[in-house]
Amino acid sequence: MTTGGKVPWGREYLEELFGTFEEDITSDEGEGSMKSMEFFHDVFNTGSYGGRLIDIGSGSTLYQVISASRFFSEIVCSDYSKDARAEIEKWLKKDGTAFDWTEYFQYFIELEGSSEKIEDREQQLRHAVKAVVHCDVLQPNPTHPLTFDPFDVMISAYCLEVACPDRPSYAKAVANISTLLKPGGTIVFESYIGATFAVIGGAKAKLLPVEVDFVVQTFKEAGFSDIQTVYYPSPERSEFKVTDVKGMLFFTAKKSS
Repeated sequence: MTTGGKVPWGREYLEELFGTFEEDITSDEGEGSMKSMEFFHDVFNTGSYGGRLIDIGSGSTLYQVISASRFFSEIVCSDYSKDARAEIEKWLKKDGTAFDWTEYFQYFIELEGSSEKIEDREQQLRHAVKAVVHCDVLQPNPTHPLTFDPFDVMISAYCLEVACPDRPSYAKAVANISTLLKPGGTIVFESYIGATFAVIGGAKAKLLPVEVDFVVQTFKEAGFSDIQTVYYPSPERSEFKVTDVKGMLFFTAKKSS
């Protein structure tokens, strides 16, 4: 998830949602985060990928690029929040105060059936991440003032529904981020469905509630095709600890040539 409202999306966000691996699995989104990681694994380990990748709305997290680090020589992480970007930078620099992603690396290695050492996979990701940059999806060039040649693959997870105040701005954001992707390139996208808020550290951020049909149609209108979707409804629950999300949409799509 990326930044929005006054929610502390930096270290406090990490400690609250990712601090203990087992607790993360049983959050009020059910197995949402677990399924999110499995989707990234499935996409990158069953397809043919390589070259350059950009992660739009990285937040302060790294789980979404652990699997990708095996296949891409260049990864660019991006987020609106300075605090979120600082958490990634600390991990890249092996800062002693950086968040510990060890259990998440171990999980991906086990999914792959690999005997690779955690330290080796961590180094592989550190080597692949070439930059951590500011990103504003509401701007025509989301990485302004920096410019990049279009990327082969784009990841964006739980970003647009946080960054966009309404549906017209959501549509513009999809068009904006598409400029960072090569014609024929792939986007790997994950989104909350139906969520109106998220609470982190006692602060509440307003989210844009979207439906599967709206998201898919918006990407089609922005020039994406071959959209392969997976949808997981959230379990019924009597109270919402973090968000009132109704489900999670995952998909891959191709930018039209």
